[in-house]
Amino acid sequence: MVTIKAFVQALTTFHWKTDYKQFCHVLNLDEGLYSLHKYKQFENLCQSLNEFDSNSLSKLVEAGAIVEHK
Repeated sequence: MVTIKAFVQALTTFHWKTDYKQFCHVLNLDEGLYSLHKYKQFENLCQSLNEFDSNSLSKLVEAGAIVEHK
């Protein structure tokens, strides 16, 4: 659970402390429609991840790992 919590916190921190230009720089993307679309997806990802508690996210990740190995 700590790993999931750290993952979500790191993404959220990056989102709050940076902007679109920094996002493009980190991912080595040119500014434009494609990178703007990806930035919007990143914003949606952060919002969606924060709608779940860490325990629920951990359970979902564990369940996915079990299904993947079957």
